Amino acid sequence: MVSFDVVSLFTCIPTTEAVETVRKRLQEDSSLEDRTNFTPDQICTLLDLCLTTTYFKYNEGFYRQKHGCAMGSPVSPIVANLYMEEVERKALGSFKGRVPSHWYRYVDDTWVKIKTQEVESFTAHINAVDKNIKFTREDTKDNCLPFLDCAVHIEENGNLNIEVYRKPTHTDQYLLFDSHHPLEHKLGVIRTLHHRAEHVPSKPEGKKKEHTHVKEALKTCGYPNWAFIKSAKRHRKEDQTPAREDKKDRRNNVVIPYVAGVSEKLRRVFSKHDIPVYFRPSNTLRQKLVHPKDKTPKHRLNNVVYAVQCSEECPDLYIGETKQPLHKRMAQHRRATSTGQDSAVHLHLKDKGHSFEDANVHILDREDRWFERGVKEAIYVHCERPSLNRGGGLRHQLSAIYNPLLSSLPRRLNAHSHPGPSDLRNSHDKVGPGFTMSSPETLAD
Repeated sequence: MVSFDVVSLFTCIPTTEAVETVRKRLQEDSSLEDRTNFTPDQICTLLDLCLTTTYFKYNEGFYRQKHGCAMGSPVSPIVANLYMEEVERKALGSFKGRVPSHWYRYVDDTWVKIKTQEVESFTAHINAVDKNIKFTREDTKDNCLPFLDCAVHIEENGNLNIEVYRKPTHTDQYLLFDSHHPLEHKLGVIRTLHHRAEHVPSKPEGKKKEHTHVKEALKTCGYPNWAFIKSAKRHRKEDQTPAREDKKDRRNNVVIPYVAGVSEKLRRVFSKHDIPVYFRPSNTLRQKLVHPKDKTPKHRLNNVVYAVQCSEECPDLYIGETKQPLHKRMAQHRRATSTGQDSAVHLHLKDKGHSFEDANVHILDREDRWFERGVKEAIYVHCERPSLNRGGGLRHQLSAIYNPLLSSLPRRLNAHSHPGPSDLRNSHDKVGPGFTMSSPETLAD
């Protein structure tokens, strides 16, 4: 019993050969015409475009991945799996010795049962089948072999006993119960681990051992007994509830940021109207700490809400939003237009003889979604009351329901203040009894 692992599978797949492998499979598929009007050649042309136009930016330079499938691309696992099927077909079909009696592969990990005397020659053979695909081998130690999250044991009678496998570096650190996440996310952690404990171990004593380990690990993370009871009840209820077939009567779901004590109340209101509500964490450690991409220069930021202030001793202020890069929008503010009404900023600069620097333009918020960006612009205009914004110039008019919330917010900008985005987005202001608003982003969402 051995396992083989492909070294860096996705980035080792040759795109040209992979496309030809896909083309061959498509041509052999007799039911392709029933599912699409595209021919195999047309599909492969589109696939080649997806696989070869993988660009990224690093340190102010643009690069293209020249070999392999891009990590994170939705098409990469499909292409890699089809290519691996071709590689293993060649490997098993051309081996001169006794081929493995069992060959089970999941993406790049393979569990193999093979004659002991054939192990070395078979390992050399599969590493010679394709110059791009190389395998590493892991042998059985103490009659045990890890495969995926399973530890496969060979018992004295030759039978296999499977238990849950954890790497030596595993720390049993799970979502802390006192973290700012919805309760169903925490109950989901319990159900997921219990599902694995119930389905991976092959013997009752193994299941019991795993359930005990899971409960002890989660209690260390702060999970109380009632959470385990509630999770079990919900699991039984889901098993007993038949699947709903009246999908046409169901309304579209709503996803809202999670704010403890507030989001739950909103969900109860929506549920009265048969609207399902789901929560998403609004701030995560990943968002704060992980920044794999280069930071975009301020003047090239797009989809932003911004504030323009004069460089002179002038209290006038303008707030707007744009989907364009900021420097292009500022250039439009500085010149007259031939297609309509001139910008209020341009008229101010022309009448007063003032100017402003791009460096003094404040980025108040970023929002890719068109509607939400308009809402955020309206929120900032309501809070800051900029003098240069024309009445009715907003593309989104706030409902009166916002007034009690926004009336208590202090102004963040004045004639000579230059706050950064963190000053505006990370502030916490009391706007009513028992309610805390984190930022205009919360209201816009």
